[in-house]
Amino acid sequence: MNEQASTTSSTTEPRGGGPLARFRHFRWTRPFWGGLFIIVGGLIMGWLPLGPVTEIIHLGFGGIGGYLCALVLIAMGLIIWFIPGSRVVAAIIAVIVSLISFPVTNIGGLVVGMLLGLFGGAMAFGWSPDKPRRAGWRRRRAARRDAQERDREPVSGGAPR
Repeated sequence: MNEQASTTSSTTEPRGGGPLARFRHFRWTRPFWGGLFIIVGGLIMGWLPLGPVTEIIHLGFGGIGGYLCALVLIAMGLIIWFIPGSRVVAAIIAVIVSLISFPVTNIGGLVVGMLLGLFGGAMAFGWSPDKPRRAGWRRRRAARRDAQERDREPVSGGAPR
């Protein structure tokens, strides 16, 4: 039987079929918390300048900039969740947009949205996927140990002294 086909890793398939097991697998195989902090930071930035559309248009770039920063942060959080391979670029964009939100929006969503975006971007940037377990590592370790023991045994066949 093929060695790769016979082994399964906990990072490739969820154990059990329930929704909790699928959610746990989803959470463990991507930078979940970093994406969540970025999304919450975007929601806070988008929620604070809520008001009638006419007032937002009269505010100009400050009103519209708040929504643009919020939308970009929410989009980056979703990209981090659903496309973990592009987490580095999305995390860098989230950090940059969070820093830009300080002068553009109302002090970065009263600083809370900006800090959540910065913290989530740093978490997503620093996350690394688990390496899958190598198949047969115990067998290779046992073979290496056996070879070392054979090297230690005295070689017979020579004349005893």
